[in-house]
This record gives sequence, structure tokens and C-alpha cells, in this order.
Amino acid sequence: MDLKLDGKRAFVLASSQGIGLASATALVEEGANVVISSRNDSNLQDAKAEILDQTGANANQVETITCDLSDPNNVSDRIEAGISRLDGLDILVTNSGGPPKIGFDEATIDQFDETYNLVLKSVIVAINAALPHLKDSEGAITNLIATSAQEPEANHVLGNTIRIGIYGLSKSLAEEYAEEGVRVNCVCPKKVGPLTDRELGRPTHIDRYAEENDLSYEVAREEFIANIIPLGRAGELEEFGRTVAYISSPAANYVTGHSLNIDGGWANPPF
Repeated sequence: MDLKLDGKRAFVLASSQGIGLASATALVEEGANVVISSRNDSNLQDAKAEILDQTGANANQVETITCDLSDPNNVSDRIEAGISRLDGLDILVTNSGGPPKIGFDEATIDQFDETYNLVLKSVIVAINAALPHLKDSEGAITNLIATSAQEPEANHVLGNTIRIGIYGLSKSLAEEYAEEGVRVNCVCPKKVGPLTDRELGRPTHIDRYAEENDLSYEVAREEFIANIIPLGRAGELEEFGRTVAYISSPAANYVTGHSLNIDGGWANPPF
């Protein structure tokens, strides 16, 4: 399928690794010119080299810009700088790192404020800076947000509380700017890419499963994933990236206000 992304201009936040990097790589592979961003310039240079190696793209197709998502002023400034380099904008992909995975008793008010700035306010500020340019190009906003925010789990109160605001923001913007040709969607991962012990709930979940079933940690880890994901495996980063490229592209021009789960069937939303 031709996604019609040749020459399109995209800015991907928090894209030096993980799902952000996978999204940027897929966009470049489809012909888009992409700005990747991170707080760490060294990580950005490594990410650019990886993208170029995987896609065979011209070096001019990938720009790098440092951006601190916890600083609203920096986010706005960096978005404007990236758009200037691209000479306009067709696609904004928002993304951020996750807050600590803790319960309500452990969380502090300061941590809620920090999570709001990092996870939700950064998206609001980025969209505010990008929107005039996206209206000009009738472009797309794609917000990356964990599927688990739809079905909150225990002991992840910071992310569960703040991330859900991105869904409401996305639905509101999809309605408000549809007449101006701007599409807004969410793409939602669960157990995608190399999974850390923290993402899998270690030490409690997997270690308990290993002990109850007399298994090594490695075997228990694989079985645990298979038991919680209907497709029986973790998702590949490339699978996620391709989905982001599609939903952000003109090939998906009739899709807006939607949240697309890339989770192997983990979530059970009503149809």
C-alpha cells in the first residue's frame, strides 16, 4: 500500500528509542522527512544513525532537535525550531517517557505535578505550537499513549491519572478541527518491544508465577506474557511503527477521533 508519505514533514517527540524511534523509522521508510527529538543529543545521533541504517534514507531526511518535555517553554520553542527546519508540518507524533510505577500511598503531590507536565502538558503545548501549521497542511496529530490507561491497573496511579487526559484532548480536537482538515488519533501500545522487568511487574508478578509453577524466571517470563496477551507474544516495535505511519498518513484520511490499540488483544473495549 502506498501511504502517500513521500515528502511529508513530521515531528516525532521522544523518539531516540522505543516506540518513538520505531514510529520515526517507519515514517522515514515511507518517504517522510522527519525531526526526531530527545533530551540527550548523543542518543539522538545514535537514533539518527540507526534510522538511516535501517531505511537507507538520505541523511537530510532526518533532523535532530533536543527537547525537554518537562519544560513547557522548551517544548514550544523546539517545536517551532523543528517546523522551521522542515519548512512546514504535516504530521505531529506526541510521545513521552513513563512516570514511576507506584501506588497512591507512595505518590506525592509533586510527582502528580511532574507527571502532568511531562505526560499531558507537553502534549498540549506541542499541539498548540504545531496546530497553525497543521491547519495549513490539513495534517495529522497522532498521540502515543499506553493502552493500560483505558483499563487502569493497580500501583500505576500517576500514569493512570494523567495519561487518560490525552484521550479526552484527542477526541475534543478531532471534533473541533475536523472542518479544517486536521485529524487527531491515538495509537496505544501494550507489551510492545523488549519488555523490562518493570513493565512486566517484577518482582511481584513474574517471580510469584515462577514460584507457584516451579519454573525458572526466563520460562516464567515467556509463559506470563503468553497468559496475559491473547496473541501469545510481545509486540514488535516495527509492527507498532508501521501502524503509526499508517494512521498519520493520507491513506487514513477518513480516520479521526479514534484510539487504535496495538496490544495483541490485551484490552477489552466495547465494540
